[in-house]
Amino acid sequence: MDDHNTHDWTANALFSPSKARVQQAQAKDWAAVDAWLAKKYAPAKRPPIFERNEETLQILLTLATLNEGADEQRALVDRVHKAALQALKKGRADREGRGGGAEVLFKQLNSDVVLTTLAKAAVALDAPDVRIDAMGGAVSDLTAEDFAASQQLQRVELQLRALKAQRHKAEEQLRELRSESFHTPDHLVDQTGDWVRSTKQLKAKVGEYDERLASARAAGRPTVKLDDINRQTGELSAQQAHLKDLEMQLRAFQSLPTDAKAARQQLESTRETLRTLTKQRDELFERLYACRCTNGNFPVHNGPMPASQISSPSLPGGANAVS
Repeated sequence: MDDHNTHDWTANALFSPSKARVQQAQAKDWAAVDAWLAKKYAPAKRPPIFERNEETLQILLTLATLNEGADEQRALVDRVHKAALQALKKGRADREGRGGGAEVLFKQLNSDVVLTTLAKAAVALDAPDVRIDAMGGAVSDLTAEDFAASQQLQRVELQLRALKAQRHKAEEQLRELRSESFHTPDHLVDQTGDWVRSTKQLKAKVGEYDERLASARAAGRPTVKLDDINRQTGELSAQQAHLKDLEMQLRAFQSLPTDAKAARQQLESTRETLRTLTKQRDELFERLYACRCTNGNFPVHNGPMPASQISSPSLPGGANAVS
């Protein structure tokens, strides 16, 4: 393991002993995996940091174990084959060099070589005894184990290729994440600081408003009685009636000019017109009365009949006479 990971699990050990033991065991496993990769694929680099996880570690440990077991079995078979080949070569050389006169000695020597080869084969095959059936069964088992190991090795190699493909894909994604499109803008730090300060100010204002609202609720609202509402409603109705009266009075002065002097002049002119119309009305009433008295329709009175006792005739233009 590298120094960073060692420092990481050592620092975490101060807080969690169980986690420290697990990380220490993982560190030993990674050290064994790194050594095996360096031996098999030298010069080889260590797996990148983002691939050093639990799943990758278990796969690499399985691959290393199967590979070492297959290597040991293959070496064992090679030793048996070499021992048998050496025994055969040695026996053939002895027969060719000695001739037919030393057949007895050759058989003895050949027996010694066969026994030695058989013993070596039994030791190499880890057989319980040196019988033919036991040795043959051991060879068959070894062949089956070799086949199973080769199949497991193929599966592990497939997994390794899949891991390499995933690693290549992850490296491409990492390069994309490191591109300019994913770089944070330069003003982000200042903007974040402004947002933090604004948030603090808003929190302070919210607290202040909450206090004001709580104090306002504690003070309570004034109690409104039904009698007060009725009294205020009556006052409002009286004020509305008074307002209508004032509006009626003001309507008569709407035609007056805004200048006080001009308004007085117009008022005097209107009064003069009123006096003229009143005089005309009285004259008309007197004539009408005199005319009807002559015809005998009205009783005779001494003097003119008051205008108030006669209905006012309509003036020209449809306007009633003003008394």
